[in-house]
Amino acid sequence: MRYAHFRKLLALAAICLPFTAVLADEVRLKNGDVITGNIVKKETTVLVLQTSYAGEISIQWSEIATVKSENPVHVVLTDGSHLRGPLQEDETGVARVELKEASVDKNQAAAEEEFDLREVRYINPTPDLTGEGMRWTGNLNAGGAITQGNTETKNLRIDGESILRTLKNRYTVGGEFHRAEDRGNDTQYNSRLRGKYDRFFTEQWYGYVNATFENDRFRDLRLRRVAGVGNGYQLFETPNLNLSIEGGLNHISEDYYEGEDESYPGVRWALNYDQLLFGKVRLFHNHETLVGFQETSQILLYSRTGLRFPLVFNLNASTQFNYDWVSDPAEGREKEDSALMFTLGYGW
Repeated sequence: MRYAHFRKLLALAAICLPFTAVLADEVRLKNGDVITGNIVKKETTVLVLQTSYAGEISIQWSEIATVKSENPVHVVLTDGSHLRGPLQEDETGVARVELKEASVDKNQAAAEEEFDLREVRYINPTPDLTGEGMRWTGNLNAGGAITQGNTETKNLRIDGESILRTLKNRYTVGGEFHRAEDRGNDTQYNSRLRGKYDRFFTEQWYGYVNATFENDRFRDLRLRRVAGVGNGYQLFETPNLNLSIEGGLNHISEDYYEGEDESYPGVRWALNYDQLLFGKVRLFHNHETLVGFQETSQILLYSRTGLRFPLVFNLNASTQFNYDWVSDPAEGREKEDSALMFTLGYGW
């Protein structure tokens, strides 16, 4: 009897499986096309849909007539209200959410709320966008070489950045360390550590506090300290595109091994940009310029440009070009330093 009962359960499962497998979310476009898959998110002007035939695809939200989902989704409207539940299609430009959490009696029909698709701000957003949590991203990269025999050299380069983002706050810490030896003698020894805190007043405007510490033995620089405040404007902040510009006031203090120490106020200008190309390769460019108040000939320029290629398990390969320029270097030193680097890294 038990064996017969088990066979019936297997038969029932075999009958139900094809029906459950075809369950999928559905997006109907204004031109009449219907696309099926699983809704991933809407954080910008596009809806990301996971399909079995083309992976993740992006659909312009303005081209969507109706949308429905089998599984519950988290919808955030432009007025800040949150709706959670499966989506049911309605007339063109309108959808309904089954508010199952609103029903106390299991026998009672689920409550529903109707809304205009134009009022949808997010679907399944990350916690930092809704103020319900935080998002932590970053990368750590390293490269180097060791040669022995007729040439005995060692070279090590490490750089990284970590960003913690909430709805109103952003904390950024980054740094780089370079060291090279030739037969036991240092040929390069420099490091730079930076930190910044951003407080968002609106979705795009923010104020910031920044600090940087830098050392470069071959520039005769024992320690350069930069600290200041300013404002920034976030033009784009999405998984595929980030772009911000900043400007403010800084104080620069420079201690040298042999040269005369300096301290002066200045203005700061910075740009931070990265973009995903071809769905995988990330292009990035960051530059920062400091100009002295008292003598405009006192200029510091830092530039980082490169490409990051994904490998496996969050590992990546990067090629990066660094360019630093000082208008008034220590005596006997060059104004510019540049480096072309190839590194392996880990991103999260």
